[in-house]
Amino acid sequence: MIAYLFDTAELKHKFRSAFDKQWRMWAGLVFMALAIFAIQYDEVIAPEVNRLSDNWSTVATDFSRKLASFTL
Repeated sequence: MIAYLFDTAELKHKFRSAFDKQWRMWAGLVFMALAIFAIQYDEVIAPEVNRLSDNWSTVATDFSRKLASFTL
């Protein structure tokens, strides 16, 4: 009965078309956010992590040498 009042094929096509537009918009926004995060990671976070890693490696090496020189 409702099918006779509304053209369900056309309605289905309009919903699908609107959903496609929304999906593309949200996918584009997510892509932009991930790209901005990746750029910020490369420029800000990665150098700090590298510096901390180098410092930790230096401390571990010094501790290893002191421990190796310690004899009972």
